[in-house]
Amino acid sequence: MRKYFLTMDLEEWYHLEYLKDYKDVIASKQRFAPQVIPFLKKMADEGVYLTVFVLEDVAKDHPEVVREIAKMGHEIACHGQHHELVYELSVDEFRKSIGESKKTLEEITGEKVKGYRAPCFSMENEKLDVLWELGFKYDASLIRFKEHKLYNVMDMSSFKNIESMVYRKEDKYEFETPTLDIMGKSIPISGGGYFRLFPLWLMKYFMKKHWEKEENFIFYIHPFEVVGEILENGKKMGKKNYFRFQVGRPTLQKKLLKYINWLKKQDVEFVKFEDYITKETNKEGMVI
Repeated sequence: MRKYFLTMDLEEWYHLEYLKDYKDVIASKQRFAPQVIPFLKKMADEGVYLTVFVLEDVAKDHPEVVREIAKMGHEIACHGQHHELVYELSVDEFRKSIGESKKTLEEITGEKVKGYRAPCFSMENEKLDVLWELGFKYDASLIRFKEHKLYNVMDMSSFKNIESMVYRKEDKYEFETPTLDIMGKSIPISGGGYFRLFPLWLMKYFMKKHWEKEENFIFYIHPFEVVGEILENGKKMGKKNYFRFQVGRPTLQKKLLKYINWLKKQDVEFVKFEDYITKETNKEGMVI
């Protein structure tokens, strides 16, 4: 059965790289992260559980939201501290930042945090060992999309590709967020702004093309995308940025629910990363 990892990066609108310089200009007190609860409850009611990569900044501001998400059955994983790009941090800075973030999330939920995703897929190979030292079991920062100026493409040659989109090195895992190769170009099909921009029929077509070569899939969304309300003073970010931020937001949640219902009919199993690892660990007889 095809595995589908549905994920969310729990961050705020001002953590987006193209809006960081506009936080004070827009000066909105709106917060989208606390408003994801109804959507995530709807997902849990549908039997679809997400892996939610939580930014420490958001967790400290809204610990009750993180606890509620975990209580629903969704997985809490780590997305870093302030949405800093990993390749701009030294190894020691990264170790301190991620160690503190992991500790904060574990204190809030009372559960071990097993996974990490780097902001903007900015992870580097040399920093994977830091994750393992800190007790993480997996990273989900791999994407092969070199056309994007912020993303970093890691080298997986030391890992074994154990199945579609999944790599393992000893008892640690790396999960790949997919792109689609069309005429030598990488087409982003994994969520975010691309899912908002592309019509649903095209996303279904891309998904079918992906299945011609791969079985598993990772999809990501953000709070501001499933909360459709207009951002106060949002137009101060400029026309290009405003279009990029706003396109598809009002109808995204409805569109995503239709997409998920379609996926359910395509022999797809929705899986959390931690459940996948637990199953693999038990199968191999390893200690997690």
